[in-house]
Amino acid sequence: MRLGICLDQDDLSSDKSLSRWVNLPGVCCQAAGGHTEWADDLAAAWILFYSAAHLMDKIQDQDQPDPWWQDLGPGIALSAATGLFFSASMALNQLTQNPQANSAAVDIIDNFNRNLLMMASGQYGELTGPPQSLDQYWVRAEAKSGIFFALACRNGARLATTNASKLSGFHNAGNQIGLLIQILDDLEDILPIPGSNIAGQRKELAYSLPAVYTLTVSSSDVREQLKTLLGSARSDPVSAQEVIDLINQSGATTYVLFELNRISHEAHKAIHSAALPGAARDQLDELVDGLVNSKPLN
Repeated sequence: MRLGICLDQDDLSSDKSLSRWVNLPGVCCQAAGGHTEWADDLAAAWILFYSAAHLMDKIQDQDQPDPWWQDLGPGIALSAATGLFFSASMALNQLTQNPQANSAAVDIIDNFNRNLLMMASGQYGELTGPPQSLDQYWVRAEAKSGIFFALACRNGARLATTNASKLSGFHNAGNQIGLLIQILDDLEDILPIPGSNIAGQRKELAYSLPAVYTLTVSSSDVREQLKTLLGSARSDPVSAQEVIDLINQSGATTYVLFELNRISHEAHKAIHSAALPGAARDQLDELVDGLVNSKPLN
């Protein structure tokens, strides 16, 4: 299980790695009027839940195994993920033993359970195939990433406040942060795979925002062409280049940049509607700005 806890996984840049966000529940607690240390158990549970879900996602998608389970097979990784889920639940239950958190513990645990179930539903949707529209993409992106970061922000703040309006603001801020991270991950899908200089060969590309946008706005002939090319791009450099050409011709870059700016604006708006003025609020603003400035389309 220790090997399954992944704070700086290779598929995330340093600007988006989870180690950068490990203090997010504590920062939100402070921004709501509490102290960062009140959220220690919550942060531990959040990281453990993430690590479990990340590991199961790699098994489900048949990604390249991590070195520690490459020879042992996916069964050992699945066993570790199960242990991580139970460890996360135990960490969450520790809130009931914390004098600063026990009054909020029942609400936080219920919020985690409900939203993790929604995340599981979103993951199930991925098994049915790529999104067929932009609307479906955004629903899945919120379920996959938005909800997870909303858990950290809303429940970190819940340790310090019961104000429903404030909690809604923190939830929305976390949701927007998660969407930003999902879009940035999608942009990496159009970059060359490690050890190659050929873009467009990642198997996740059909699920990414640039590809979904192109399929949505293009003519029926272009849509069929792109679907065919996506099926062969991983093994055919010519098809991969044609995929990238079609994505660029569709105006996907402009659309993605617009969405990044729009979502970052919504994130800042939510932060300022909920967080108290001070260092913690400034830190949340800086985290959002750091994401936007890290976009690989500069």
